[in-house]
Amino acid sequence: GGTGLGLAIVKHIVQYHNGRIEVDSQRGRGTCFTISMPVGRNS
Repeated sequence: GGTGLGLAIVKHIVQYHNGRIEVDSQRGRGTCFTISMPVGRNS
């Protein structure tokens, strides 16, 4: 176990870079996080 800060830190980093996080969670199957970040200097 950890402190539970990992996802919160990732969220801030992704928001800072104008990215997005998508979450797909299915009971009994688990949760999938997809992180999308813009590419390029001016994105």
